[in-house]
Amino acid sequence: MVRYRTVYDSRSIEGADVSDVWERCGDILRCVGCDQVLVKSWLGRRCEACGLRLSMRGEALVLLDDSEAIKPLMSSSDAQSMAQAYRHPVRWQKALRRWVTSEYFPGRQWRQRKDAVLNSGRLLVIGSGTTCYANAIHLDLDNFPGVDIVADAQKLPFINDSFDGVVCEVVLEHVAQPLAVIDEINRVLKPGGCAFLLVPFLFPFHGHPADYRRWSKQGLQEEFNSFSETEVGLHAGPTSALINILTEWLYVASGLTFPRGYTLIKGAATALSFPAKFLDYWINRMPEAHRLAATFYVYAKK
Repeated sequence: MVRYRTVYDSRSIEGADVSDVWERCGDILRCVGCDQVLVKSWLGRRCEACGLRLSMRGEALVLLDDSEAIKPLMSSSDAQSMAQAYRHPVRWQKALRRWVTSEYFPGRQWRQRKDAVLNSGRLLVIGSGTTCYANAIHLDLDNFPGVDIVADAQKLPFINDSFDGVVCEVVLEHVAQPLAVIDEINRVLKPGGCAFLLVPFLFPFHGHPADYRRWSKQGLQEEFNSFSETEVGLHAGPTSALINILTEWLYVASGLTFPRGYTLIKGAATALSFPAKFLDYWINRMPEAHRLAATFYVYAKK
């Protein structure tokens, strides 16, 4: 039986420094300005090949070729709300959301695929937020607790053929150029390496920090046609989608605004309706369930 690697929280990485990050991935880092392989002595200064600033934010390396372009995105109200939740989580709210939610993910296939990627070897987690896995490099647009490298997924700061596995969960909808991210995942994977992604289909807008698009099963198969093998399957099913859209509709119809109105209406409606999501234990097995999927998983092999 495939087992998850140990998951640790932000407290377990306190005291980490740039040397720790460099020790784990310094051999595969490259400058996003000129593609030059990085030298440790450049950190905190500039790339000697192109002059790009190589700064540190907290305990994370910042490898962005246009950090100014990221600032408006990360300063939006949705982005600030996301950052607040990541940096200062309220424990009881976090525990409550594990149960009182429209999200339900029955099925073994996606779990087996994710386990295979998590245990594949050198691992990159794109858009990690505060989700951390042992022996992985965690990358996001900001230095949330647990993030090792602050960078743009559309231009990854790694040399070709660097990783055995890549995990990228509910990220593609938040980037302006998702095909660039897919190409970058393919580029940094070693031959035979695998990626696991979660992607929304019937899912309400969630601008954390922005929200651009959705994908059908056929659309995903087309987007990942550059990989040697691609499997697209159901993750969250029709009832999850129905509850999520219905509770979102009630919020919109209330005339209230984000974030307080959203929390009040969406929260109350979800608390009343979430038990219905367990119907997906059976409905997800239906041959046409993909027509109303909330989210799909993608397993792609280079």
